[in-house]
This record gives sequence, structure tokens and C-alpha cells, in this order.
Amino acid sequence: KQKENDIEKLRDDLSNFAEVELHRDRAILTLITDVSRSSDVLATVFATFSMHGIQVEMMSQGASKVNISFIIRDDQIDDAILKLHACLFEGKCDVAIIEDGHIV
Repeated sequence: KQKENDIEKLRDDLSNFAEVELHRDRAILTLITDVSRSSDVLATVFATFSMHGIQVEMMSQGASKVNISFIIRDDQIDDAILKLHACLFEGKCDVAIIEDGHIV
């Protein structure tokens, strides 16, 4: 975690150039996926998050489409990780999995 005074200094520095709003108690969850499956993975991830009430506040996808990051609340990070792991790696998915644009 970042030091509080470092965060405050960064906010002050950025305030010279833009309006800055600080949201505390957030986490970053990053997935690494095959470029050819990124859209299918996103569909499955958002369906899983929606079914379990996990709110995505921001999403970022790298230009290469390999890494996809989500900003979610700290109190939802463990549930998000467990639900995605069960769905993507254990075959225990609460939603339809998308592969090659088709529901499997």
C-alpha cells in the first residue's frame, strides 16, 4: 500500500492540471489472457461480476489486449478472485462461458 503522505502529495501535484477525486479502499484485479480470447474472457468476467454484485468502477485494457485490469472495492476483491478462479479454472461457473463467440 502507498503511504498516505505520498498519496496526498500526488493528489496535490495532479490538481495543478486536472480535477482530482480520490477514492479510497479500492483494489486492482488484473487478468492476463490470450489476445484471441480477450472479448470472450471479458464477457464471462462481466457476467460473473454482475451475477455476484461485484461493481467495476473502472476497466483498463492494454493496447496488446493481453492484460485487462479492473478497479473494484476492497471489500469485493476476495469474492471477485474466488468467483473468477472457480469459473475460469475449476469449471464451477455460475454463468455461461463464452468461447469463440459462442456459449458453451
